Amino acid sequence: SSYSNQFIIYIESRFEHYNTNIIIPFQYRITLLHLSNPLIIERLFSPISIVLKFIRLENLQLRNIESKYFEELLIHLISLPFLYSLIVSCTDNVQNKNVFYHQLFRLPVLKYCKLSLTGNSQSNPLSMATTEFSPIEYFIINQLYVDELDAFLSYIPQIRRLSIRNLYKSPKKSIREFCPIVLNHLTQVSLNMIDVTFDEFQFIIKNLFNRIEILYISTKDDRAYIDANQWQELIQFHLPNLRIFDIQHKYSFNKTNYLLYDGLPDKFNSLFWFERKWFFEHRIYHSQNDDQAIFFSTNPYRRKQHILCEESNKNINRNDEKTHIHSVNHLLIQTKKAVINCQNYFPNITEITLFHNFIHQSKNSLSNQFKKIFPLKQLTKLVIHSNLSCFSKMIELLRYIPYIHTLNIELLSFDDPQRSYHLTNSYVLQQNETFRLVSRINNIQNLTIISSYEMELVRFFVNLCPRLKHLTVNRFGWWRLEPFLQFLLSKTNKNTRHLVSLCIEGASDNDIDVIRSFIKAQKDVNIDLTKEINLSADDRYVQYSIYLWW
Repeated sequence: SSYSNQFIIYIESRFEHYNTNIIIPFQYRITLLHLSNPLIIERLFSPISIVLKFIRLENLQLRNIESKYFEELLIHLISLPFLYSLIVSCTDNVQNKNVFYHQLFRLPVLKYCKLSLTGNSQSNPLSMATTEFSPIEYFIINQLYVDELDAFLSYIPQIRRLSIRNLYKSPKKSIREFCPIVLNHLTQVSLNMIDVTFDEFQFIIKNLFNRIEILYISTKDDRAYIDANQWQELIQFHLPNLRIFDIQHKYSFNKTNYLLYDGLPDKFNSLFWFERKWFFEHRIYHSQNDDQAIFFSTNPYRRKQHILCEESNKNINRNDEKTHIHSVNHLLIQTKKAVINCQNYFPNITEITLFHNFIHQSKNSLSNQFKKIFPLKQLTKLVIHSNLSCFSKMIELLRYIPYIHTLNIELLSFDDPQRSYHLTNSYVLQQNETFRLVSRINNIQNLTIISSYEMELVRFFVNLCPRLKHLTVNRFGWWRLEPFLQFLLSKTNKNTRHLVSLCIEGASDNDIDVIRSFIKAQKDVNIDLTKEINLSADDRYVQYSIYLWW
């Protein structure tokens, strides 16, 4: 048979057809399954034991799943004999991550795992492995605390590549209580350090990662991370196999503490670094709140994200020729001067983030500035952090990037005294030919708006993006939900005819009641609702992300 055995399901309205005619009849043949809608996940695995019928499943991706449901599902995944790849992101805070770890480590043939669990440091630490070990070789995890590292790694002795998106300083246990672990197969480690000092990092390297060949590390503030002498000593005596060293260190400074950093990056300009062909740059950029700097590796530069900011006068190993950086696909642009002075070209950029300083400073066409440093037509995502005055420049730019499918707008200065003027001007903008052209040609399907609410703002973007499928807004300010929902679901609104989902972030219990009442009143449309609980950092209040599908 020519029937495919791989299914990726996103749209709820088509799910029943897929489930009845494709999934259920061919459960025993499906090898790959990607699910991103929590309602679909619950329907597909209802009852939850039905997952046992997917006997050939090899690759499973579950995004936006509730942790309690995933915990129940894990019990059954142990019985799948071919499941070697698992990607999971949970929507809520997890109280006891150890329960999930133990179940994951029992999956018999799992080789690749990408796990996103959010929660505070464990009150009951994970015990060291003694008799039970996992075959996992590639592990990407969004959050770990330093005091969890040794026990966590003791369960995966076959690990080859490890990536920790956020490695937090432990609030409790002393790092000196670590149990050294021999990880013979581990060659590559990627760490994003959150408040972990260089002294603590050294201890981790010496006890856990002393055999690695590739190290990617991102850090902030602690100036010891750009002390060349300390790095040289650590590498010479404790990282003898290191071939690739990639660092990115960010810090804020003022007139007082800048002197503490002054001259430190220059010390990476010695024979030790030249021999290994490890080169670096030091750049300064200005944000709205303070002055910041970034010290980062350039050769080889393998990071996927790059901040384009003003350069300091102390660049290390800088060539006058334009350098092609192929690894970067996301460019964050801070200032106009950074674009003008940029001596790199990024041929594989698919996403750009523009900050207010850059947009405010740019008087000329944005597209003309950008095409000198990356190709415009392959962009698929645009993120803007600015105020309402950016609209005309945004529309002009969208004219030259027709393949954008995702637009994220974060509007700053909610108390901007010119806000009313800009909102009125947004109506005027909709009448010009450029707006109409962009509205006709753009293919934006995913839109996120972070702003205090005005209906004019929603109308503006809905009119700009008539092929919109998924909309996310936040619940800033006091505004009524009913008119907003009525506008989006109106049968006469041709610009929302493709819209199939809505996410409202920062909602309250009362908002949920209002939305449920609205859903009950709808006679000609079926709407499904689910919610994600978001706790504040101190657990003092609860807000929700509400998801609607129709």
